[in-house]
Amino acid sequence: MEYHYTLTKDDYVAFNMHHAQHSERVQKVLRVQRWMSLIFLLIPLLVSWVEGEFLLGMFAAFALLAVLWFLFYPKYFYGSIKKNIVKVINEGDNSSLTGEYTMMVTEDGLVEKSSKGEVKTPWSSITQIKETDEHIFILVNAMSGYVIPISAFADVKALQQFKETLNAARAGKTG
Repeated sequence: MEYHYTLTKDDYVAFNMHHAQHSERVQKVLRVQRWMSLIFLLIPLLVSWVEGEFLLGMFAAFALLAVLWFLFYPKYFYGSIKKNIVKVINEGDNSSLTGEYTMMVTEDGLVEKSSKGEVKTPWSSITQIKETDEHIFILVNAMSGYVIPISAFADVKALQQFKETLNAARAGKTG
């Protein structure tokens, strides 16, 4: 089976964002930073203790700030990650990432060809297959893999056949 597709920088941004949104480590960092909003509640309490009287206005203002931080920080967090990913991708020459690709599914594994060369990956090296609305990510490890746009498939039937072939081949070679 052979599939032809074009990869853009946006496809690599999508791959990295998918990783960030599903990585245990990144999720832990987000939880810690999100709960740091409790510090906003401690500040007015500390000031009240030092002043000797409870400052309701200050507490209310900081409580509102804490709630806003808790609710909107994830959007800022992922926006910041995306901005940094785009910066890294735009650094230097990344022409080897983008362009026309051909993915071949063989008995031994996957073969990806581009104008830059050929990469062969045995079935045993594939750790996971993830799917989004726009991509299939075939992971070789946590941070690298193949990015295949859903648009590479002629129709839903071709996409389903590709996924079934991948899963069957992986099960036969790794199980």
